[in-house]
Amino acid sequence: MISKKVSDIGKPVRRIAIGADHGGFTLKAKLVALLRAKGIEVADLGTHSPEHCDYPAIGSKVAAAVAGGKFDRGILLCKSGIGIAIAANKVPGIRAAVCGDTVDAERSRAHNDANVLVMGAERLSGARAARILEIWLATPFESGGRHERRVRQIAAIERAVLQRGNQKRARRGKETSSA
Repeated sequence: MISKKVSDIGKPVRRIAIGADHGGFTLKAKLVALLRAKGIEVADLGTHSPEHCDYPAIGSKVAAAVAGGKFDRGILLCKSGIGIAIAANKVPGIRAAVCGDTVDAERSRAHNDANVLVMGAERLSGARAARILEIWLATPFESGGRHERRVRQIAAIERAVLQRGNQKRARRGKETSSA
């Protein structure tokens, strides 16, 4: 179920789920340490070694934890950030944004209410990734006006797609039970 709520405006970020594939494993450790030093509770949802692994499982795990309300926000890392973001954005209610600089980070929060930060570890130093994360955490969503309207439109698209999928499954169920 997708919440109609856009954001918890002004709600402090207390709990973050973080995940990475092998390409983001090293950077993830640095960001976990930074977050914990800020007093933020961090759940590391994997991977727990530099061995090759598949990013869709990790992206969907972090996204589901955020969408389910267990965590305030999520962070995902892979080499480019693209694949893991695509996986995360398949989870209803998730607005995962790939951010390569502080402008992306600020706009992803202010304009899109991004609830999952995604970074490409291959192109970012630890210091640059930390700065992107700090901006992303500090930037509130600009509620009201066009940005909130657009985020609500995205949520409405998700609900409509899910509803159509449920209707198709129900029709298939009736067809198979009457056969």
